[in-house]
Amino acid sequence: MTQLISTRTHGALDYAWVSAAASAAGAADASRATAWFVRSSSVAAGINSMLTDYEAGVLRLIPMRLHLAVDFALGAALVLSPLFLPKSGRRSVALSVALGLTACAASLLTDRGRRRNAGFAPSYELSEAVVDPDIARRPHLRSHLE
Repeated sequence: MTQLISTRTHGALDYAWVSAAASAAGAADASRATAWFVRSSSVAAGINSMLTDYEAGVLRLIPMRLHLAVDFALGAALVLSPLFLPKSGRRSVALSVALGLTACAASLLTDRGRRRNAGFAPSYELSEAVVDPDIARRPHLRSHLE
């Protein structure tokens, strides 16, 4: 099945979600426990995004499938947060539930990642250089190919 969101778009959504969650937790009239939980989730999602092996990743240490699993787990925790937050923290659960549903939907609708072992497809220049080694040594001979 073709997924609706590419990994590149998911990366942009990740960083937008992180900034929206961090700012919404401070701007909303949320209790201290809810604000802390939403901010902690945004920090975890930001670290997850920076460490993922995709277009928006910085260090590219974890595979995309693990990133999506962590995104879903964070989203599910946010959706279920009214069950384990104290009663005083439940007055602004709409914020955490909306953020959680967004994270879960994005993780379910995103392409599972690049297919690294899809096979080797040499470029036109490489195939010509293998056929005629003079082209590789003298690039000016390539003009007849264009």
